[in-house]
Formats: sequence, C-alpha cells, structure tokens
Amino acid sequence: MGGQVSMPLCRRAPWEPGITHKQQVLRLYRQSIRTAKDWTYYWDYDTWIQECQKLQAEFRKNKDVSLAEGRVLVQKGLAKLLDYRHPEPMILPYRPGGCTYQRNVPMCPTLVKAGPLPPDDADIIR
Repeated sequence: MGGQVSMPLCRRAPWEPGITHKQQVLRLYRQSIRTAKDWTYYWDYDTWIQECQKLQAEFRKNKDVSLAEGRVLVQKGLAKLLDYRHPEPMILPYRPGGCTYQRNVPMCPTLVKAGPLPPDDADIIR
C-alpha cells in the first residue's frame, strides 16, 4: 500500500540528507505520531494517545543502542512508516494541500494601487 499512495509534499520525506542521527530519530518519531493521528478519528483522542504511548515506549526501548544499530533501526523505522502511511493524511487547512489553502487570495497589488475601476456602460447611459 505504501508505494502506491501519493503523499503531499510536506509529508513525503521525514528528513533531508546531511542531518545528524539524532535529528533523524526525532523526525521519524514526529512523523510516526502524525501518521498515528491520520489513522484515528478526530473525536477518538484516547486511542491516539494510547498509540503515541506505544510509539514512545518503542523509541525509549532502543534509546541506548550503538550508533550503527541505531542507523539500522532508523532505516527499518522509515520502511515501517512508509508502509503504514495513510492514503489521505490529515493536512492542516492553511498548509499546501489543505482544504482552505489559498481560498481567499488577496488582489494583485497593481490593481489595488490603480484605483477604482471605470464605470459600467449602464452608469454612462443614465
């Protein structure tokens, strides 16, 4: 399921190349929590909290492993995250891909500075 689903740009990759291992783990954790929220209904807050506690316990269990083991775990976690991602993730309304993104786009500044528009033909005839 994970490979066939298109993802919004803001949720595609948990990290870019060149960041530290600690940042990778942190971003993987945050993306895992967001993915868990995608799979729970907005009124089912208690279930989401239980899933977050399970995720936190899993991350804390592997807190003291070596760096080499940690890198392997991060790669496995990323594969698991991509496998469990939601086909229609919840996107905040004001973010790109959200339901109200650019709904009320402001007018072009050149039109605003030009002043009022010319009168209609109906106004000229009267």
